[in-house]
Amino acid sequence: MIDLFKARCDEIVGKLEGEDIDGLLLFPGANLYYFTGVNIGLSERLTAAYINVNGDSFMLVPKLEEELRGQRTWIGRIEVWEEDEDAIEILSKLIIECKPRFGVIGLCEDAPWGWVNRLQSKLDGVHFIDVSNIVYGMRMIKSEWELENIRRACEISDRAVETVFQSLSEGVTELELSHICASRMRELGATPQFSTVLFGAKSALPHGYSGVSKLRRGDVVLIDAGCSVNGYFSDITRTVVFGSPSDLQSRVWEIVYKANRYAISKIKPGVTCGEADFFARSIIEDEGFGKYFTHRLGHGVGLQVHEPPYLVKGSGLELKPGMVFTVEPGIYLRGEFGVRIEDTVVCTEDGCVSLTGFKRSITP
Repeated sequence: MIDLFKARCDEIVGKLEGEDIDGLLLFPGANLYYFTGVNIGLSERLTAAYINVNGDSFMLVPKLEEELRGQRTWIGRIEVWEEDEDAIEILSKLIIECKPRFGVIGLCEDAPWGWVNRLQSKLDGVHFIDVSNIVYGMRMIKSEWELENIRRACEISDRAVETVFQSLSEGVTELELSHICASRMRELGATPQFSTVLFGAKSALPHGYSGVSKLRRGDVVLIDAGCSVNGYFSDITRTVVFGSPSDLQSRVWEIVYKANRYAISKIKPGVTCGEADFFARSIIEDEGFGKYFTHRLGHGVGLQVHEPPYLVKGSGLELKPGMVFTVEPGIYLRGEFGVRIEDTVVCTEDGCVSLTGFKRSITP
């Protein structure tokens, strides 16, 4: 595994050299893990890694993280700061010791502004540049090992959703089903990340919260669930009706289902993210529900549940083999109900394959 992270760094070093950038500064989060293999959460204590194009790279960690939480990394130089020291001052001196040739250091857009601002004030003649496009350009194309983890996470989320639908009964609450879903994902060896269950009118809230609402006959039930395996996510949404669906519920569900299936059938390498969004949106608009599809078609999935690429109107980014993303058309009738059918999919050499396979049906 260490070789995998080192190979990623070797690749990005080549890309940074070509842009006259001296190095890449990483803070806790997905990008730090992607390039170093170290997963340390963001806190008030500074942790950073500097990928040096021209020499030894290093990590700076607080004393209590000196053992990297038992994790291993290819970076041999681990610098430690004590609680009574100024970590930013130490980091600035370490970077200056690397003698940046071009005076340019790459950052990603999620870098903590406060730390970066203080660091900039101490680095005379050095400025930061956003290299998110380079970093995410690499992260968007998943290796086979990454795909294996995402596939496993999708398989587990499929089974967890199935367990939830098997547990539907009149009077059960959203929170009870949410807990059942999370427990099932944990039992199957994954880390639960989210398991939102919404009934009735709350299903029209794309980012609603599970509560104590009790299930009644005729309610729409929407579940949005995801877990992670070795840090890699899944994301699935299924919508059903508990009992006999009304004519309107059936019509809306069929439109969303058609949009999901059509988009997946049309997505292939070379299709742009904007075109992918259009494939699904045109189906919904033609049926007169366009204004009720209030979000983009999808987002990338990997070390984060939302990451590039984003399947959104106007995007000219072309989809490529190895990209993993969601296809999740939805119709949300505020005050009544909502329907979303979401799959995590991978772009292949000749099309698009769904990694989430749980049945798509209006009945549980």
